[in-house]
Order: sequence, then C-alpha cells, then structure tokens
Amino acid sequence: MKSNPVTFSIQLLAACLLTALLSSCASTAVKSTVKSPDYTGSPIRNVAVLAVDDRGLVRQGFENRLVNQLRSGGATANTTFDLLSLEEIARNKPAAAERFRSLGAQALVLMRLVDSATYYREFRSGPERYAETITGFQPGVWYDYYSLAYMDMSPTYGSMKQKIYIETVVFDLKTAKRLWSGLTETGVTETTDRVAEMDPIVQKIVAAMRKDGVVL
Repeated sequence: MKSNPVTFSIQLLAACLLTALLSSCASTAVKSTVKSPDYTGSPIRNVAVLAVDDRGLVRQGFENRLVNQLRSGGATANTTFDLLSLEEIARNKPAAAERFRSLGAQALVLMRLVDSATYYREFRSGPERYAETITGFQPGVWYDYYSLAYMDMSPTYGSMKQKIYIETVVFDLKTAKRLWSGLTETGVTETTDRVAEMDPIVQKIVAAMRKDGVVL
C-alpha cells in the first residue's frame, strides 16, 4: 500500500519538532549526598536560606524557591537576600550567623555553584559539496588555483551542551558545623529556559534533604 505523501510530510514534521523539543529540555539529577555522622537529631524546623550568586535576581530566585519548598513540608524558612548582602556576610560571618539566629533559624541552607563544563559538537548533515567561486587570486600553478577556486557548500551544524554543578549545604548556626551536603548536576542546551530549570533543581535537593531526615 502506497503511503500518502501529505501524511508522511506531517509525520516527518512532527518527528522533527519532537526531536527539537526533547533536545531543548534540561535534566537535573542529585549526584551525591553526605550526612554528618554526628547529626542524630530530629529534622530541623526553622532555617534561613542563602544562595551565593552575585546576580541579585538569581539569588532571589533560588532563595524564594527554597523557602517555598521548605514551607510546603511544614518547616519555617526565611530568605536572606533582604537582610544582608553577600559582601556583608563575607565581611563578618559570625555577625551574619547571629542575624540569622535572630529570625529563629536553627540552621542555614546554603546553595552555590561549584563547577560547570561546556561541550560543543559540530557535524555535517550530508556529503561534501563544492561550488565554484571567484577569489581574485592569481595562482602560479594549477593546484593552487583548484584549492582556492572551489568553496565547501556543505552545511554544518553545531550544538552546545553545558553541565552545571550546584552544591547545597546545611550548616548548624550555633556550632557552624556542616550537617549535610548534596550535589546536583543539571544538563542544559542553548535553548534551555534557565529560569524554569531552577524549580526542579530546588525540588530535588529539598526532597533529598527530607529523605535524609535533615529538614521537615
């Protein structure tokens, strides 16, 4: 039975669109978690959150999402971007910790970028094709003329992928000791919506903290 050309074209277009959609999606995975062997207490109920990023909107975006996720489980959580700048925190960390404790926070949930890697791949969609072109160059021998008078017309395509590694650490605000840490890996492409990807990063890291019994 012969296939309908119109139907085939529609199916081909749909397949191409699906491929483009899938290639533009990001993926986030929790690579590792470490819980301090000294921590045997109940899940922490009151925390302050801090996203270490010089871009104010990025810091606010992560902190707001962390607070919303933690509150959804019954914890009391507060942002810090509206209390202290990163410069103020770095200048006097004990004073910053005291400020966070004044909110009733028992621990600090700190998130920061620790590494990133970029990969670029270029590929040719078909066989090599050459077209004649005028170079304005007068070669002395025939093989110089041949190499300069033909231009490669084969289309090439490139794709960029990036892996972003974010570490989240829970610190006891009284002792300043690390209670828990987790590392996430996120793969993105040129078309990834970086803002939209903040949600799954936060959701997965908070779920990992709850699984280990660190926060409510």
